[in-house]
Amino acid sequence: MVGLGGGFLLVPFLRLFMGFSPAAAAGTSLALVVANSGSGAFTYLLQKRVHIKIGLLVALGGLPGSILGAYVAHRISPHLFDWLLAGLLTIIATDMMINRHKRVGSRDETADVRRMKGMSYRMSVAAGFFVGFLGSLFGIGGGVVLVPAFVYFSELPAHAISATSHFGIVLTSPVGLATHIYQHDVAWADVLPLVIGGLIGGPIGARLSLKLKSARLLLFVSGALFLAAISLVLRHVIH
Repeated sequence: MVGLGGGFLLVPFLRLFMGFSPAAAAGTSLALVVANSGSGAFTYLLQKRVHIKIGLLVALGGLPGSILGAYVAHRISPHLFDWLLAGLLTIIATDMMINRHKRVGSRDETADVRRMKGMSYRMSVAAGFFVGFLGSLFGIGGGVVLVPAFVYFSELPAHAISATSHFGIVLTSPVGLATHIYQHDVAWADVLPLVIGGLIGGPIGARLSLKLKSARLLLFVSGALFLAAISLVLRHVIH
C-alpha cells in the first residue's frame, strides 16, 4: 500500500517474539519481501503506475549492495542490529511525518508517470546500492530508503512512488535472498505461510493505495515505522 515490502514490520516481530538471529530474521523476511513486492509490482505495472527507467537504474545499483548487505547481516551482533535498525526507521519516519505535505502536497496525481521527471542516473544507481545493502542487511527490502529518495529527488506523486518502489525492490531483493540462502539464513518452515500471505496482501494493498491521498499515505508509513522502531528498542530495555 505504501511501497514497502513488509519487512520493516516482520523483522521486529521475528526478533521480538520468535527469537530469530539477525541473519535469520533478515533472510526469512526477504522471502516475504520478494513475494509481496512481486505481486504488488505486477498489479502496479498493469495500472501503468511504474516509472520503469528509474526502477531499472535502481536495480543496477542494488545488485552488488544486496550481496554485501547479506554478508554483513551474517556477522553483525544482535544488539547492534536492533539499535541500528531502530535508529534508521526513526530517522526516516520523523522526516517523512514532518515534510509529508511540503514534499508531495502539490504533486499531480493524475499525470502520466512515464513522462514525469525522475531522479538522475547517478542518484538512481546510488539509491539502488543503499536500497540493496540496507534491504539485505535488515531484511526490509529497501523501501524505507527508496520511498524517501523518490519523495525528495523526483517529481513522482505518492502513488507512483509506491509503484516504482515495489518494482525496484522486486528486481534487487531476490539477489539478497539468494545470498542469505547460500549462507543458510532462511527458516524454510516459515517461508511458505509468509509467501502465501504476501501474495494475498500485495494486490490488496496496491488497490487500497488508490483510495488514500499522498500525505495520508506518508503519514501511514511514518506511524508504522515508529511502531517497528519502538518494538526493537523495548526488546533490549525490558530485557
